[in-house]
Amino acid sequence: MRMTILIGLLLFLTACTNQLPKPFPFPQISLKDDMLIYNGIISGDGVLTAQRIARNSPTKITKLQITSPGGMIEPGIELGYFIKENNFDLIITQLCFSACANYLLPAARSITIKKDTLLGWHGGARQSNAIWKQSIPNSQWDDFYPYLERLRSKEYQFLQDMDVAISITTYGQTKLNTCQKSKQTLGWVLHIR
Repeated sequence: MRMTILIGLLLFLTACTNQLPKPFPFPQISLKDDMLIYNGIISGDGVLTAQRIARNSPTKITKLQITSPGGMIEPGIELGYFIKENNFDLIITQLCFSACANYLLPAARSITIKKDTLLGWHGGARQSNAIWKQSIPNSQWDDFYPYLERLRSKEYQFLQDMDVAISITTYGQTKLNTCQKSKQTLGWVLHIR
């Protein structure tokens, strides 16, 4: 219930943006006391490294601090499940966009958003085929579509498991008269000042 209220508040406070995050190198992952620190794109290798570091820590990890422009859907979901299974508190600094916002926020025990942090959404696996086709060449669509359906199924199950509305990742694309549609923006954001 608490998470549903938080997500609803976040959706209410969102705005659109054409600002793209700066590219990040391979994730930098470290430990500080009882906190796992993840800075960078959410990738399969990055998530596996973070899990290994947390599991091998001599101190019980209770928090994950993240700065991320997002990343891939499947590793984002995997990191979300890892956060949920370990009951981590999430601390967001600077930027949490795309897969970070979609899959890490709903999984956290609690969320702290630091000052001057930007949260951003721009869609997920369940966004329309028309939106997906903007980034997938027509010649590759028939091969990509079965993979997309598997992603949609994984995303749906994850959001069900987190007890979060399925529309969280696509809200800014589907709500009538949204600024993403009317202003042709790349996503919607919440900026904490």
